[in-house]
Amino acid sequence: MGHYIENIGATTLQFLEIFRSDHYADVSLAQWLAFTPHELVRAHLNIDESVLTKIPTRKAVVSR
Repeated sequence: MGHYIENIGATTLQFLEIFRSDHYADVSLAQWLAFTPHELVRAHLNIDESVLTKIPTRKAVVSR
């Protein structure tokens, strides 16, 4: 289930997420949009196909 966390406060957010599973997978929003059938994304988000085809399928690595 796609979701996100947003810090709406003025202090640093510390977030701990716990899963009842021995498998963890991190899927970016771009990956989620790129690999969901485009017909579904267009129908629900009203995004043009030309935008969807430009979304990268590889996750960008964020480093410190």
